[in-house]
Amino acid sequence: MQNTNKAQGLNRTLGLAECITITAGAVIGVGLFTVGSQIVGLMGGTVIVASLISFVLVLFPCAMYGEMGAALPLAGGTYSFAKRAINYPVAVFESWNYTLAQIGIGASESMAFSNYFVRLLNALGMNIPVDDNDYSIIAFFQGQCDASVFMWKALPAIGLFILFTYISYRGAEMNGKTQNFFMFFFWACSLVWFATVIAKADFSGVTEMVAGVGIPHGVNAFAQAVLLVLWCFFGFETIVGMGSEVKFPQITLPRALLLTPFCVLAVNLLFQWFLCALTPAEHIPDLYTAAAPYASAMEYAGIVGLPLIILCLGITLGGDFSTMNPCIAGPARYIYIMANDGNFPRYFGAVHKKYNSPHRAVILCAVLGIFFIISGSIKIVAMMCAYNQIQSYIIGYISFYMLRKKEPDLHRPWKCPCGTFACVFSCVTFGLLLILAYDPVAIWYNIVWDILAIAYYFLYVRKRPIPQDALDVEAEALAAKAPNAEEKAALDKEFKLWRVIAPAFAIVGVLLFVISWI
Repeated sequence: MQNTNKAQGLNRTLGLAECITITAGAVIGVGLFTVGSQIVGLMGGTVIVASLISFVLVLFPCAMYGEMGAALPLAGGTYSFAKRAINYPVAVFESWNYTLAQIGIGASESMAFSNYFVRLLNALGMNIPVDDNDYSIIAFFQGQCDASVFMWKALPAIGLFILFTYISYRGAEMNGKTQNFFMFFFWACSLVWFATVIAKADFSGVTEMVAGVGIPHGVNAFAQAVLLVLWCFFGFETIVGMGSEVKFPQITLPRALLLTPFCVLAVNLLFQWFLCALTPAEHIPDLYTAAAPYASAMEYAGIVGLPLIILCLGITLGGDFSTMNPCIAGPARYIYIMANDGNFPRYFGAVHKKYNSPHRAVILCAVLGIFFIISGSIKIVAMMCAYNQIQSYIIGYISFYMLRKKEPDLHRPWKCPCGTFACVFSCVTFGLLLILAYDPVAIWYNIVWDILAIAYYFLYVRKRPIPQDALDVEAEALAAKAPNAEEKAALDKEFKLWRVIAPAFAIVGVLLFVISWI
C-alpha cells in the first residue's frame, strides 16, 4: 500500500465522514441556493415533486458508481472507468465534459457566494449596492454594468475561488479537514436558522397556488424545472474521482454513495419547505428571478436582523464553502490522471513534493474558474454544466454495463442490485432529460465544447498511447489494503450511525410538506 501511494503521489487519507461531506458538499450549494430554489418561484410547494423525482433518478447511478468505485478505486473516476470499459477516445471526451462541468459549478458557487455575501454585509449595517441582474466583464467594459455592482459581485467570487485553490493546493488531507468543518458548520447554522424562523412560517406559501405557480405546463418546461432541481443532486460521483485517496475504498466508497442522496434530499426538502413557508404567497413568483432567493424571501416576509445574518453565514461560510473544495479538487484529479496518461500536457501531471497534491492541475482549475466567474451568468453556466454532467453520467452508466460484460470476473467488493435494469433505466431517463430540457442559449456552448473535445482527440491525443509507467501505477493502485478486524468493526460502527441519521432527516423533510397539506 505504501508503495502505491508513493508511486501515485496521492495518499489514502479520506474516511467515510470525509467522503460523505466532500460528496454532499459538491452537491449542496449553488443549485440549492440559486437556480434550484428559483424553481420554487415557478412550482411553489409542488417543488417537492421535482425533488423526489431527482432523488429517485440518482439512486441507481449512486449504486452503479459505488460498485465501480469499490472495484476500481482510481483517480479520475468516470474517465478511468470509461478508458477501461469502453475505449480511450470516449474516456477523453468524458473527461473534457466532466472537468468543464465541475469547474463551472465551482465558479457558479463563487457567484452565488457573492450574492449572499452582499446580503450579509447589508444585514450587518453596510450599504452595499444590490442588483439581481447578471453581470459580465464585457458588460462592465461596455458601461452596461455599474462598477460598484461589478466589484461586489466579481471580486468576492474570484477571491473565494483563489482561497479554495490554495486549500486544494495543500492536498487531500487539508481538503478533508476543511470539508468536514464547513459541512458541519453549514448543518449547525441551518438548524439554528430553522429554530429562529419556524415561528414565522406561513403554510399558505406551501399550500396556496397563485397565478403561474404549480407544476409547469408543457414537457419542455417541466423537464427544465426538474433538470434545475436535479442539478441540486449532481456531483454524487465526486468522491469516486478521488478514489486513490480514500481509505479502504472497497467498503467506504459504496457506503458514502448510498448515504449521500438521503443527505442531499433532506437538506433540499428542509430548505425548500422553509422557503415556501417564509415567502408570502403573493411573492412566490418573484423568487424565480431572485439572485439570492432565501435572502429575498426573508425580506418579503419582513424578517431581518439576526435570522438573516445566520442564514447568510450558513450559506456563505457553510454551503458555498463546502461546495468549493470538491469542485476544485475533483477536476484537478481528472487533469492530473489525464496528464499522466499523455492525453494532456505532462506538465500538469506533477505532484507537489510536500503536499502530495496535483498542484499544477489545481492552479489550472483556478484559471478556468475565474474565466467562468467573469462571464457573469449563473443560469447559463448552470444549464451548460448540467448538460455536460449528464453526458458524462451516461458514459459512466455505459461503462458500468460494459465492465460487467467485459470483465465478469473483476473483483467487486460491492454489487449494484438490478445492475442491467439500473443501467438501462438511468441511460434512458438521463438521455430524455438531456433532450427535453435543452436550453436554446446554453446548447450552443455545449455543441462548441463537444466539437473542441473531439477535435482535441484527433489532433493531439490519437497518436499518443498511454505510457507504460501510467499503466503500472494504475495496476498498483488497485491493490488497496483490506481493513483488519478492528478497523472493519470501527467502519461498521460509523456506518450504522450515518445510515440512521441520513434517512431520518430525509423523512422529516417529506413530512413537513405532508403536514402542511393536511
